[in-house]
Amino acid sequence: MANTSQRERMRAAQQAAQRAARLRKLIVIGIGALALVLIVVFAVVALTGNKPAAGAATAMPPNATQAKDGIVVNPGKAKPGAPKVQLYFDFQCSHCLEFEEKFGLPLSTMASTGEIELIYSNKVFLDNGKRDGLSHKAALAATCSDTFGKYPDATQAIWAQALNGPYTDSLLRNSVPSAVGLNGDALTAFQKCYDDKATLDFVVGVEEAAVRNGVVPTPTVLVNGRDLPSSSWPTGDGMLIRQVILDAAKG
Repeated sequence: MANTSQRERMRAAQQAAQRAARLRKLIVIGIGALALVLIVVFAVVALTGNKPAAGAATAMPPNATQAKDGIVVNPGKAKPGAPKVQLYFDFQCSHCLEFEEKFGLPLSTMASTGEIELIYSNKVFLDNGKRDGLSHKAALAATCSDTFGKYPDATQAIWAQALNGPYTDSLLRNSVPSAVGLNGDALTAFQKCYDDKATLDFVVGVEEAAVRNGVVPTPTVLVNGRDLPSSSWPTGDGMLIRQVILDAAKG
């Protein structure tokens, strides 16, 4: 009887050990499966976060440069051999607003007469990588307007609101397009572009291209690819920037 009891105790202990081993195995498998699920979830979030909604069309502004690092303000108007002037700015940059107030009109005039090929490059670095930040949103509104040939006008309309507090969705998707004459079907199409963030990839690409080219501060002006230092910008009459640019283009 003693031997029988001992065997039963040994068998019971062995069975308990086997159950414990199976339980540990199930726990390990469960933890591994949970970790895999979390990895997949985080990967999906990383890939889709702050990007256009699923099924949303992506768009390239029709007047984007070949390098996709900006938008040509005066497409088809630049005279042969005209200097290429590229202006980098962020819509939340106060110094950029000051530059626009002083030199925006002279540059626009030179562009409209074909004296220069003017390119605007919307940087968004002041959002610190946040793709739904105000710089990104303002750049989205500006680039979406290019589909309708309103990019320069929309850019000026956005700047005109810069001193009235932070940009809002209502301002960018309603007031700005209305200010540049978009209504009816055109307004609906613009708002869809803005809501779907259809030009977000382009906006982000412009910032990335600027960083690759070493352009970090704003405003920055390049004339034929060479930096036009702020020390050379006229301190008096803003119209004097014309001669500064023409001189810089001569090398």
